[in-house]
Amino acid sequence: MSRPRRLPAEILAFDWGSTPAKRQLCRAVLRDGRYVVSPPRPVHDVGAIELGPGSLAAFDCPIGVSHAYASRADLGSFRAALALFGRGRFARFYEVAECAADIATERPFYPARGIKGTSRAHLRTILGDAAFAPRACDRLAGAGPIFWLVGPRQVGRSAACIWRDLITPRLERVALWPFDGTLRDLLAGERPIIAEMYPAFLLRTLRVAVTRKSDPTARAACGRTLLRRVSGDSRLDLQTVRSLLRTGFGNTRAGEDPFDATIACIGLAKLLLDGAMPEPPEAARAVEGWILGVPGELRSNEKGAGREDPPPVAGRRRGRLNA
Repeated sequence: MSRPRRLPAEILAFDWGSTPAKRQLCRAVLRDGRYVVSPPRPVHDVGAIELGPGSLAAFDCPIGVSHAYASRADLGSFRAALALFGRGRFARFYEVAECAADIATERPFYPARGIKGTSRAHLRTILGDAAFAPRACDRLAGAGPIFWLVGPRQVGRSAACIWRDLITPRLERVALWPFDGTLRDLLAGERPIIAEMYPAFLLRTLRVAVTRKSDPTARAACGRTLLRRVSGDSRLDLQTVRSLLRTGFGNTRAGEDPFDATIACIGLAKLLLDGAMPEPPEAARAVEGWILGVPGELRSNEKGAGREDPPPVAGRRRGRLNA
């Protein structure tokens, strides 16, 4: 566990979809030892996001690459890789390959569109095992591959946006967890911290489940259960989001994005307040990264669930996280 010397001054939980319409931010500010959670709001401009000193910004997208890809591309660390992507040899890294002939180690995202004729084999032919090799944390959480851009589990478009438009322009001014150190050590500094999270896994750490996130009634039932679970915790002020949680964030499917951002923010706050945030294996700190709250190991019968339905968190009632 990483018990911080001090807590983040604010927690920013970003549910980051592949399109601007599906990007939501929920913010919790530390006031007199309590996290005050604000209603979620849409994020229209990634470049306008402000990361203040002492903040923890968690994004629902991969932050890191597999050891297999790092080895193939001759990358020593993910931080160094971010400085290379989009420049020199990797000038076309963020340009999605339109056809199989466009794929290269230095241009791995494919395909631009899921049209007839596109195949996972195209990516595997060029990248070999690196095409679909999961990171260690992806195996534990059941997350989808980073470079394949077709299907409901694709995460690459969100990752490319965050890496290119948010992290890289701020690379010298932010700390990247877990690449730059333990959360405890990073929180002792002043730089904003950027990390990866999965809202569905965070929901599990709160010992709550949602039967069908796209269903407003199911979200509302989940929200009411969550409120009962944390009602006795005076360290959480949910006054401004209580009504949203009770009513399921509206009567349309669009409510699932603000729902994700809000439950992620609450889950992160609880983990931090409880001193229950796990640290990753040391092997994950160079290139692969880790997901906030995911333990270093899950029992074999808990592995393999997808990002939208992660495995239950084993053994602990108060802490850990998800995709």
